[in-house]
Amino acid sequence: MTIPDIIDAQEEYKSGIRHTGGEVGHLDNSQERALKELWVKVFGHFEAVADKSIPVGNSLVKTDALSAAGISTDDAAAIDSWYGSNQEKVSDIVYQSVRDKLYLEGKRDMIVPSTFKPLFGDSVNSRHFYNAFWQASMRFNSPDSHLLAFLCVSKWNVNVAFDKLVHSINRRINQEIDRLMWEGDRIQNCRICEKGLAIHVGRDKFGYPVNIVRVRLNAIRERSAADVERFAAYTVEKFALLSRNFGQHALLVYDFTDFKLENVDTAFSKTLITTISELYPQTFSATLLFVNSWLFSGMWKIIRGWFDPVMAKRTMIVKDVKSLETFIDRDQINTEMGGTMNYTHRYIYPTKEVNA
Repeated sequence: MTIPDIIDAQEEYKSGIRHTGGEVGHLDNSQERALKELWVKVFGHFEAVADKSIPVGNSLVKTDALSAAGISTDDAAAIDSWYGSNQEKVSDIVYQSVRDKLYLEGKRDMIVPSTFKPLFGDSVNSRHFYNAFWQASMRFNSPDSHLLAFLCVSKWNVNVAFDKLVHSINRRINQEIDRLMWEGDRIQNCRICEKGLAIHVGRDKFGYPVNIVRVRLNAIRERSAADVERFAAYTVEKFALLSRNFGQHALLVYDFTDFKLENVDTAFSKTLITTISELYPQTFSATLLFVNSWLFSGMWKIIRGWFDPVMAKRTMIVKDVKSLETFIDRDQINTEMGGTMNYTHRYIYPTKEVNA
């Protein structure tokens, strides 16, 4: 198999031609073969661990949190009742098929099995790999995209991709990402959400949503390490879900405008970088560091070692709005970064009825 070079994101945006090689509908014969081989290994793993539940370990969900619908996840009867009252949603064709266009066009059978139960299909203390895998696959228009992401970052080595995929699912189980998303904002540090540390503003030149981390709003003194880990996991999962409707990708921008010494937070940076690398390969078309600060040079020496080769190739520093325009048109750049799009962050607090 010929291994393609890692695509240079800057050249891709400058040319205006999006690289689609290795994506659903754009596979060569060897890539198609690798995808089939990986599916075989995944289905084999389903059987190998079918009777083995994986315990929740480093849960990011506060143990005293109740679901927004008022259902305790310790109450099996209440969970069954919730599923019973939501059969129409659970059995919906679009929902079960992960919006798979080929399935909806009648070109192939449904991929996501009808036996899959989303959310709390397993016990509160453990998950089965099978359910956790399909839960993660719901983030994609096609489950093939889920596997292809790991194949691409593994240079199409099926065994390496499989190991990365299994690790990612086990980590999602370990941290209870499914329940984290169900509980939503209500278990986050409300100060972080209210300030708008992570926001979604505009689209890039390929139409991907632009996700911005406003580094100056990250004050270590205002939250605990657990708050950071919980917020990082929740935020990146939201970024990934948002990207599903826009070509399966998003643009990530770290805005270092007015960056100060008190904002230097290597723990937060490392958590974000490793989370993206291990759980969301190929989600971000590029990662931009919008910065013009002498303070950053010292921080960059530390954090650049945490990027894997693929992320490193698609991560670049942009020092002014003109450089930023290589990736985003000025009318899609918010005014605080030098663009013309007016944006004011307004946080809407979650209510008890959010998940009803």
